[in-house]
Amino acid sequence: MFDIISIGAGTVDIFVKSTDLVLKDNFLGIAASSKNEISDSLICSGGGATNTATSFARLGLKSSCVSLLGNDPFSLIVINELKANHVDPSLIIQDDNNTDFSVILVSQNGSRGILTNRGHSALSDNNIIWDKLSQTEWLYITSLEGNLNLLEQLIGFAQEHSIKVAFNPGNREIADPSYLQSLLNHVDFLLLNKNESETLVGISTSDEKFWDKLASFGAKISAVTNGREGAYILNDNHKLYSPIINTFPVDETGAGDSFGSAFIAGQFYHLSLQDSLFWGIKNSASVVSYLGAKSGLLTLERIKQK
Repeated sequence: MFDIISIGAGTVDIFVKSTDLVLKDNFLGIAASSKNEISDSLICSGGGATNTATSFARLGLKSSCVSLLGNDPFSLIVINELKANHVDPSLIIQDDNNTDFSVILVSQNGSRGILTNRGHSALSDNNIIWDKLSQTEWLYITSLEGNLNLLEQLIGFAQEHSIKVAFNPGNREIADPSYLQSLLNHVDFLLLNKNESETLVGISTSDEKFWDKLASFGAKISAVTNGREGAYILNDNHKLYSPIINTFPVDETGAGDSFGSAFIAGQFYHLSLQDSLFWGIKNSASVVSYLGAKSGLLTLERIKQK
C-alpha cells in the first residue's frame, strides 16, 4: 500500500550554469561563435513524476512513481536516484526507446532556458499497472504530454477506488481548456502557475471575475503560483495568499513540483490550508536555492522547523 503515487514524466536533466549566459529582453543566450566557461553543472533525474515522488518520500510518505523510460544509460540515472531516495520503482515501465532528457541553461540570477528532447516516453494506458495503482490513498498526476484520454481514465479509476487526485497539468493539457475544465470537478487539488491559470480560465488573474470562474470548475482546492510573487490557495471561494521566503535563487527548476508535493504532504498530515501553503512555499524556496529539482527538497524534520 502506498500513501501516494506520482504519474507522469521521468527524464534526465542536464544543467549548465555559466556567468557568460546573458539575460536580455527576455532572451537567454551567449554570443554566436563564442567559447564560454561553465561555472557549474549537474546531471540528474527530472520530470514532474520523479520530482514529486522523491519529495513525498523525503517528507515521510511511502511513494511510488509511474513513468515510461527507455533501456539506456539515462534510465539508470532515473531509477538509481529513485531507489536512493526510497521511492518504490516497481511501477516504472521501460521500452526500447530513448529516455527523454532536457538541457537546462541557467544564468547567474537563476533565470533559465530549457531545450527538451521529449515524446519518446509519453505514457499510454497500457503502461499503467492498474491493479497496483489501486493501492494508494492519493494520485499525483503531472503532465501527460497532452494525453487527456489517459487523464480521464486515471480520474475515473481514482473515483471508482476512492482515491484522491492532485493534478498539475502541463501546457499540452491546457491547450484544450474546455476538455480539461470538464474533468476538474473530480480533482481534489489543482496546481497551476499564473500563465497556465490564465490560459485555462480565459481571463487575467487581475480580472475580478478570475477567482470565481476558477472556483466554478469544481476542483476542491486550487493553487496558483506566481514565481517570486508568491502563491494563492482557493478553497470554497476562500482565498489564501503567501509571499515567497526571501532567498537568492540559483535555479528555478522544480519550484512547482516542490510546492505542490509539500502542500499535499501537509494535507496528508492533516495540516490547515495555511500551514500546508507554508510548507509548499518553504519547500519551493529551498529547491530554488540549489541546482536541480531534487537537491534542495526538504525532509519532514526540516520542513517542520520554524
